Amino acid sequence: MTIADVLATVVALFLLGLGFGAFGLILDLFVPTLVERAARHVSERPLSSFFLGLGLLLAVLVTSAVLVKAPLPPARLAAIGLLLAGLTLAALGGTGLALHIGRRYREAAKLDPSPRDLFRGTVLLESAVAFPIVGWFVVFPVAFLVTLGAGLRSLFTPRAEAA
Repeated sequence: MTIADVLATVVALFLLGLGFGAFGLILDLFVPTLVERAARHVSERPLSSFFLGLGLLLAVLVTSAVLVKAPLPPARLAAIGLLLAGLTLAALGGTGLALHIGRRYREAAKLDPSPRDLFRGTVLLESAVAFPIVGWFVVFPVAFLVTLGAGLRSLFTPRAEAA
């Protein structure tokens, strides 16, 4: 592995991190109520969100595997759509998790409320996930399952309960 390979990998990871932050900001701007609900579910019910995310992940993977094996091209397209829908739910929940982490950091640091809470949380979450071994094999899977469950819950929470 040359230094160019290492630099290309670092730049790719950096751009991927910027992409998650930008996508999270877009979600927060366009669907702030869903992001708030996801943040609330992450903070109040992380364990139930984890198990809901685990069940949803298994259902999406099994259904997608069955659809990919189907001989009809529309079924394969549906499998891709199902996987993308699951990743979008995880991104919605991930934005809620980043917002929750940013708010907790702000409270601990005794800072004023700011729109930068989402950015702070995103940087902290991405840094924790990038940490070798523990971040890759513990933090990332747990965070992914919690965010998947919180993203799904945020879609189906009644407005009266969300207020």
